[in-house]
Amino acid sequence: MKELIIYLITFFVSYLFYVVFVLCRSNVLKKYPSGKEMRYLQIKYKLKINDKNIKIIANKIFLANSFILATTVYIVCLFDNFILGLVVSLIPLILLILILYHIIGTYYSKKQGGKKNV
Repeated sequence: MKELIIYLITFFVSYLFYVVFVLCRSNVLKKYPSGKEMRYLQIKYKLKINDKNIKIIANKIFLANSFILATTVYIVCLFDNFILGLVVSLIPLILLILILYHIIGTYYSKKQGGKKNV
């Protein structure tokens, strides 16, 4: 039960952090398309980012990042040995990043009518 509470707190705090410090600040949001996550989606899935869809795509990325972070923290908390938890959580961390960014990229690639670059 303690791990579930930590999971939920981590998820909501990280998502709130993204919303407050990125999504609600227009000067930071304008720089967001040049960030690593957006550049990855633009290059791999040929996404076209404009002022209309930047908030929507950024919000989906924030949700994915919060889920990835909370899941990784949850996995680390399951182990008594912190180092062992970190080592074991690396595999799900990498898999979650690849899977969730693939889902986001594929979704917006199909939505924009483009073909994904495999």
